[in-house]
Amino acid sequence: MYEAIEREILQQVAPELEAEGYDVFLYPRKPLAPAFLGNFPPDAIAMRSDGNLVVEVLRRSPAAREKLERLSALLEGQDKWSLRVFWIDPGTDQGSPEVQSVDAMRTHIAKVREIAAAGHAEAAMLLAWATFEALGRASLATQFDRPQTPGRLVEVLAHEGVLTPDEADRMRAFATMRNKFAHGELQLRVSPADIDSIVVVLETMLQQVPLERDKLPT
Repeated sequence: MYEAIEREILQQVAPELEAEGYDVFLYPRKPLAPAFLGNFPPDAIAMRSDGNLVVEVLRRSPAAREKLERLSALLEGQDKWSLRVFWIDPGTDQGSPEVQSVDAMRTHIAKVREIAAAGHAEAAMLLAWATFEALGRASLATQFDRPQTPGRLVEVLAHEGVLTPDEADRMRAFATMRNKFAHGELQLRVSPADIDSIVVVLETMLQQVPLERDKLPT
């Protein structure tokens, strides 16, 4: 089960990294894997002109801590390489997220506007992204029966025509902003105009949700 979840997360993560400009290689082996890793088999590597990543998918455990310590030691002195870890949520294998009702999603879009108007644009950004994923799942329930990485969410919605090319570009930029903030770049500033732009996409998506979703409980 763990291996299957790991593969699924890597397949979701790869488009997200590619959207950031990386070339991604899953389960690389020599000679593609960097020599300084020795016999350590990385889950993936991501390569870009300004720096490369060793990518690991881990479940929190003593073994994971040991693995991170070993990786940190191997990465010492490697200026062109850094580590990015994706943690397996304990709830990842406990069933699919519920599809939300149209009324629930409409209510949360209104909350996004209210929070932004109160001067909390960063908090509005996180709620907007949660609402965006809920709208994506309501539109394409079979494709999104698991929690999604931002990159894959946008790419699938664009491929299936739920997002226009312009909307997809807007959401890719928003995904990058959301990722930076979610991973600790607390100095990031989000403007009310950023939120207004995203709310327009959310409201357009809401209009496209299949009518039967109106019958779901809130």
